[in-house]
Amino acid sequence: MHKNLKLLFLLTIVSPFSLSGLANEEIEEEIVVVASRTPTLASEVIGSVTSISQADIELQMIDGLEQLVRFIPGVSSQKESQYGRALTEDVQIRGIQGGGIFLIDGVRISDSYVGYGRDTVDTDLLKKVEILKGPSSVEYGSDGLAGTVAYFTKDPSDLAEPGERYLSVSTAYDGVNNQEKINLLAAYSGDSNEGLIQLVDRKLEEIEIHDGFSMEANPLEAEQQSLIAKFISKPNENLKISLVADIQEWEGKWEINSEQGFVYFPSPRSISSSAGDDEGTRERFTVRLDTAKGNAFYDQANISIYSQETEQSQITVQNQVSFYNGMQAAPTPSMRIRDFDFNQSIDGFVFEAFKTNGMHQMVYGLDFNDTDTERPRMLTEINLITNIPTNTVDGETYPNKTFPDSETKRKALFFNDRISISSNQILNLGFRYDEYELNPKPDALLENANILNYQVNNIKDDAFSLKLGYLYDFNDQLTGYAQYAEGFKAPNYENSNIVFTNYLLYYTVVPNPNLDSETSKSYEIGLRGNKDDLSWEMALYRNKVDGFIRYEVIGFSQTGLGIYQYNNVDNVEINGFELDLQKRVSDNFSLNLALSSSSGDEIKSNGEIVSLAEVDPKEMVLGLNWNSTNEVFGLKTMFSLVERSDDDFEPVCLNNSCDPRVAISGYGLIDLFAFYRPNENLNFGLAIENLTDKKYHRWASVSRLPANDDELDLYGQSGRSISASFKYTF
Repeated sequence: MHKNLKLLFLLTIVSPFSLSGLANEEIEEEIVVVASRTPTLASEVIGSVTSISQADIELQMIDGLEQLVRFIPGVSSQKESQYGRALTEDVQIRGIQGGGIFLIDGVRISDSYVGYGRDTVDTDLLKKVEILKGPSSVEYGSDGLAGTVAYFTKDPSDLAEPGERYLSVSTAYDGVNNQEKINLLAAYSGDSNEGLIQLVDRKLEEIEIHDGFSMEANPLEAEQQSLIAKFISKPNENLKISLVADIQEWEGKWEINSEQGFVYFPSPRSISSSAGDDEGTRERFTVRLDTAKGNAFYDQANISIYSQETEQSQITVQNQVSFYNGMQAAPTPSMRIRDFDFNQSIDGFVFEAFKTNGMHQMVYGLDFNDTDTERPRMLTEINLITNIPTNTVDGETYPNKTFPDSETKRKALFFNDRISISSNQILNLGFRYDEYELNPKPDALLENANILNYQVNNIKDDAFSLKLGYLYDFNDQLTGYAQYAEGFKAPNYENSNIVFTNYLLYYTVVPNPNLDSETSKSYEIGLRGNKDDLSWEMALYRNKVDGFIRYEVIGFSQTGLGIYQYNNVDNVEINGFELDLQKRVSDNFSLNLALSSSSGDEIKSNGEIVSLAEVDPKEMVLGLNWNSTNEVFGLKTMFSLVERSDDDFEPVCLNNSCDPRVAISGYGLIDLFAFYRPNENLNFGLAIENLTDKKYHRWASVSRLPANDDELDLYGQSGRSISASFKYTF
């Protein structure tokens, strides 16, 4: 497997040159926005951007983050198993976990937190997704250590021509989680007004784990409803007013079989049943004004005012017998009811202005947002003999909050200038200045966790981020670029001000008011070619991240408590290579190929250098695409080849013990996607994923786990599955 993959990598490096002359039809070039905040031809972008089109989303029946990025080498997702619930947590870009910014129509999406995923955007609402690889703080501020995932929802003009209406209904079945979905979409376009409304209803079950794993996924019954409404008014040729409402609700009921059984620590008890009830809402409202009436300061400008609120709740009910006075005591039937929430609201304002002056193409503006975050936790244990409840469980007193309610204020000024210094040379200069302020709001619930009275603190910080790029067109068919980019990630409400003490478990967590921002510096060179039927791009990059924030033991108290704290402890360096190729072989047949190879080192505070475990193994994706001449039928076959993980990473240390880190075997996958379109109104889709029924883990999901983790199988991927879709346009 190892030797074969190296051979394939070598072949793919020379393949762009060996395939040139098989056909003459040019490959259509796309427009991207995320790299510089302005629409730019993909061939003229300085840096690396991957786009997923609406056509790909529909053909591949993409549903959630994991499916969205699965064919993008260098980008991966983590599947979480917190509390036995399997959720998509976050993405990893070029080896950096949690270093990406998530946007929807330019608005930040709520944070991900333990037990809650990022799947708060319904992919059926999207017309496009762009993923910027490399630091993106110059464009979008804090958290952009490694890149940005930008979602773009449909506009009325994408569906209806002027003076026309659009109406479609679609249904789909997903065999991975027995999902049944119905999608209603309507749009109209008038002379001065246009509108759109879309409703999506889903009913689904747990994501099936391959039959070869020893554990089964926890049973789930869930539903999700999504609605987006857009109204656009154009009172004159220079003004456009857009109103957007984006609302989602979801609920899932779990049977958490993975929590059943005998538990010795921190107190002995036998759990006979565990049931979960998860629910959440996300509401986004945006008002945007675009003006094309230029003046001395701008040619075009826009103002966006937005508000977004996310509420997420996890309720767990456990039936058990407890041994309140040790194993010699008679067991007592009891019930535990746990309600852990995570709520976040974001209000913001963005001003963008665009100005072309001679060889300068400039964009500049202001970015303000105010975020409120809270994490209330409640747990009650009821003695079923006496019916007496208690809120002191396993050394904790509930209700509590392990970090205070926090207000985060961000203010920023940004500027970018694309300078056409000649007909074949572009120089890009971008910078951003950010001010960051974290204001904690301690209350009585925090005091229940902060029994040692640690001081929580206001945090103020600022950052100046720089991006420099140079692009050179050697000729009409070959382009090279070089880029230097900086990113940063400010300490958040938990990193800075977590407070917690548990005498039963012998540890305490101390806030850190002196925590510095994580910063990254990236160097990238790239080469692109585009000749008739062939388009390709390769990139070499190095990303250095300083001041990694990690949760670690810093000592022991006089009473023997282990003292934990978030600290800036390590630096890392990641080097990598990426290749992307598209080739049209004939009028009916095309192929695309992508690969990535990267490695990383972690430089510890004591000077020791070790391999960075989180970096994904080498990966290659080959896609073969065939469409009939009349576009009635099409077939797409995706081959994915992933190398095994290294087995020399540092052990995983948890609870004062260290165990060998898990390792995964290399694997190959085949996925098939097909459509049948008998007329312009009717479309059928079919997908067969993991055709060979391969049993495997994705490295990003398990890289932090020890090999002896009891729930390792819950991170396993699905076996063979079949999905189907139907769409009718009126």
